[in-house]
Amino acid sequence: MDGDVLSDSPTPDIGLGVRLVYEDDDVVVVDKPTGIVTAPMPGTPEHDNPEMREHSVFGVVKHYIKDKRRKRGTRVWIIHRLDKEASGLLVFAASDRAFEQLKEEFRTKRAHRLYMAVAEGEFSHDAPALPGRTPQPPSGIIRSFLAEGPDGLMRSINPDDPRMRFEGPGQNAVTHWRVVASGAGRTLLQLRLDTGRKNQIRVHMREAGHALVGDRRYGGKSNPISRLCLHATELGFSHPATGSDVRFFSPPPQAFYGLVNQQPPQNSLGETRPGIVGTPPAVPGAAKPKKAEKPGRESGPDTSWDHVAEWYDQLIGTRKSDHHENVILPGVLRLLQPQEGMRILDLACGQGDFCRRLAELGVAATGIDSSEKLIESARASVQDLTQNQPEFVVGDARKLGEIAEMEGGNSAFAAATSVMALMNIEPLEPVLTGVNAMLREGGKLVFVILHPAFRAPGQTSWGWEEDKASRHQGSEASRYRDQDRGPRGKIKQYRRVDGYLSPGQSPIVMNPGAAAHGAPEITTWTFHRPLQTYAKVLHETGFAIELIEEWPSARSSSPGPRAAEENRARREIPLFMAIRAVKVGSPPR
Repeated sequence: MDGDVLSDSPTPDIGLGVRLVYEDDDVVVVDKPTGIVTAPMPGTPEHDNPEMREHSVFGVVKHYIKDKRRKRGTRVWIIHRLDKEASGLLVFAASDRAFEQLKEEFRTKRAHRLYMAVAEGEFSHDAPALPGRTPQPPSGIIRSFLAEGPDGLMRSINPDDPRMRFEGPGQNAVTHWRVVASGAGRTLLQLRLDTGRKNQIRVHMREAGHALVGDRRYGGKSNPISRLCLHATELGFSHPATGSDVRFFSPPPQAFYGLVNQQPPQNSLGETRPGIVGTPPAVPGAAKPKKAEKPGRESGPDTSWDHVAEWYDQLIGTRKSDHHENVILPGVLRLLQPQEGMRILDLACGQGDFCRRLAELGVAATGIDSSEKLIESARASVQDLTQNQPEFVVGDARKLGEIAEMEGGNSAFAAATSVMALMNIEPLEPVLTGVNAMLREGGKLVFVILHPAFRAPGQTSWGWEEDKASRHQGSEASRYRDQDRGPRGKIKQYRRVDGYLSPGQSPIVMNPGAAAHGAPEITTWTFHRPLQTYAKVLHETGFAIELIEEWPSARSSSPGPRAAEENRARREIPLFMAIRAVKVGSPPR
């Protein structure tokens, strides 16, 4: 079971066209044909009909395992699903331990899944090459909030628009795409998902103007081979028994290649390796880049802070944030260890406060932010500096490759920083890929985020609890149960965590006090990721983590009966997390 487990040989049909790829005591991997459901969804008429439940991939696998093992209590568990119209690899759990471990691996997005699809229309082939690199096939990232409409169709929505009538507020969805071949007015694509929303690939490709061939439900206009041209071609996960990484491969139907006037490869094993999709800096949609223009923003919901620029400028530049002044900026400088003459890149630099501090230390600082208003404030804030005046660039942190090209390919920064910004940028991979390209070998990356475990917006909160001693003090404790206690251990403050491992997004009201008094809400988006996601993306983009620090708030409560306990809890439960990583290589192409 060590290393990759790849399958390209003929596999037995175990019923309804479902082919067995691999099985052991813990897992069953199958190759699903088009036209059959993975399993009916609970609450649907199909799920309540025993005959229709059996006419599914799950029903076939369940009968196969029961007939083979011939013992009572044999069970099979569903781990993930494919659309009825799609084909490709599925894994089912055949043991309790496999079910628990695989569900967690898929829920936290550690599992590897790669798809091949044929889309209508041909994508542009003149994507710019990064300095020092050979031209790469067109690639890009599509992101949006997906929600299900009353008609059962998934759509990208603006979750801030009250006119939208959908089930739920919408879920963050990220799709990486890469062109494999084009021809005959069609494009063969390789696709990878950061998220696994219902019909995600189909919705995103339609909204990008390239509906999948055969997808009448989502706008496809042609159906030359009488099926949806979407196939799950790679599936990887950690084996529940051994912990080793296993990977399975199912070549896409040969007809996919014929649709783009290409001969199918004799042996396609090794052609789609992990990490190849989305690693070049994103090329938005299918539009041809215009090199003379400044970099634009990635497709999807706008996470720029342009609309809160005035408020943010007052907070950091004028009124000053005590957290920035007393905790964050001193900590970043300590981790960064800036030296005179160093070139340092500050991502999402805002109004330039940190760049100014670096300049005062003799550093050649460059700040990048997508908000033109904040960059205007940044430039104005350093006009009084007579030397080492920072440079400020309007640009999307997810497109640093394009910025490097505009600047003549200069990628010799000694370090890069991002202060309280990466949690507000989605997706993360192109940002770190671009940072890697801008740093010299051994260059440092230092960034600070809200602590993802203890301070995730909407998933964590403060609470108070009586200790056991006070509960046994009878009527005296009862008299004071609803009152503030003194700092003698009778009550304790705790931090409640309702969610952590599942990625998500939350709207953040930046002016809660003013909004509570009737002012319009100023809202931005933040994206929650567990620590393992940051570690994984850093590794995949050529970084090694050197140091992780957790910083508590430096504030103190006003004198009062709960002040001592509030201060104790504030010191013990960190507010921020800081990571220092070093460039150890280049991301895979």
